[in-house]
Amino acid sequence: MAEENIKFIETQKIDLTDVELTGRILDIGGGGEGIIGQLKGERVVAIDRRESELKEAAPGDFLKIIMDAKDLKFLDESFDTATAFFTLMYVPIENHQKIFQEIHRVLKKGGEFVIWDFPIPKREPSEKEFYGLYLEVKIRETNISTGYGTKWVKEQDLEYFTNLGVLNGFSVVEKYPINGMFYIRFQKNT
Repeated sequence: MAEENIKFIETQKIDLTDVELTGRILDIGGGGEGIIGQLKGERVVAIDRRESELKEAAPGDFLKIIMDAKDLKFLDESFDTATAFFTLMYVPIENHQKIFQEIHRVLKKGGEFVIWDFPIPKREPSEKEFYGLYLEVKIRETNISTGYGTKWVKEQDLEYFTNLGVLNGFSVVEKYPINGMFYIRFQKNT
């Protein structure tokens, strides 16, 4: 993906140092920088469809498994928390429903699903082919500079994912925009 073909929003900054994630954590799309694995260590099971993404993940004391979030190979109610850190932007819209259902299935009652992502607006015909952002992440004393870009073929925002969560049996604990990003914390009701 050539950088000149990506429309980048301004660089975003996020401090995850004090983020609460309880118990055993399933990190959807946990390859790449392995942000959640770096944040919570051995409590994290990071999955990604692409082996190369998991191999690229920062070293750490977290488990990395090749797996598709549409077909989680875990028993029901196996996890206390699930996370998607700038992952859903890469997932085709037609797969979102199934992924939310699978996450709901593997979470314990009262478990949480936490999403960080960014809005993708409607693409005008004259716009570039990809849409992305640069991100600076702080975890305690560690600063991670990274970037995310996806083919600009869909729209997504805070309300889209809020509605999808509610339709799939989650209640919203908290949600808010963070500059050019958004954050949602869901809880499994039943």
